[in-house]
Amino acid sequence: MPLPEPIQDIANRITTYFETRATPPFLIYQYDPSDEYAVRKELGDLRKWLEAEPRGIGCDTVSLASVFWEALEEHGQLDEVIELERQGAHEDAHLAVQQILGSRPTLADRVVSRIEATGDERSAVFLYRAGALYPAHRTSTLLDELKARVNRPVTLLYPGRVVGDYGLSFMGETEPTYGYRALIIPREAQK
Repeated sequence: MPLPEPIQDIANRITTYFETRATPPFLIYQYDPSDEYAVRKELGDLRKWLEAEPRGIGCDTVSLASVFWEALEEHGQLDEVIELERQGAHEDAHLAVQQILGSRPTLADRVVSRIEATGDERSAVFLYRAGALYPAHRTSTLLDELKARVNRPVTLLYPGRVVGDYGLSFMGETEPTYGYRALIIPREAQK
């Protein structure tokens, strides 16, 4: 099955890591937020390609939306945050979410826990549904924390746009962040 060029680039970087055991790649697959479902299909195709022989590379997927909702429920803040949103107190809701995702176990702690639960060292990690974090939590912070703790290839499916050569605007709504220490692979050529 032929993969689109950007997906094949991700696949090649992952397989190269498992062949050489060099530094695991941290990748950002950037796409327009309106392409979410097409990207999920591409992820499914990539998964089949990686898992097929002779590669035999597992794929661990982590829904950041599920982790987000789980954290709110465990902290007993879900109803409060929803009510703040209903009242139009968006900044208060975002601040509450930031505090929850930053307290132990942090968002990164929760993601690492899910990754470690698989126990499969020959697998790549894919983080998806990052849009659920907007605007309360920056994905650059999450990737920085994971880079120090995860020794496997990690690909973040990033809804947003590239600004310049190295900036990313989350959901195409935020001011660009330039501090990402991951390779950005755009789904499509930027306009």
